[in-house]
Amino acid sequence: WDEVRGGGSYLSQNDFRVHFGLGDAATIERVDVRWPNGLEESWDGLTVDTFHVLKEGGGHAQRPSR
Repeated sequence: WDEVRGGGSYLSQNDFRVHFGLGDAATIERVDVRWPNGLEESWDGLTVDTFHVLKEGGGHAQRPSR
């Protein structure tokens, strides 16, 4: 897993991109995201060797874990 945080220091911004090395995997089983508001979503069927933009509200909603 990895965590993305916005913000940064004065007049700056952190990079929102996250890179995952998959080795020789041919498929991505699933990507789970927990948004700052607590919403949890998942994406499946994503292709490898591709940039994906995941937007809040665009995945499959999941029951929040506790």
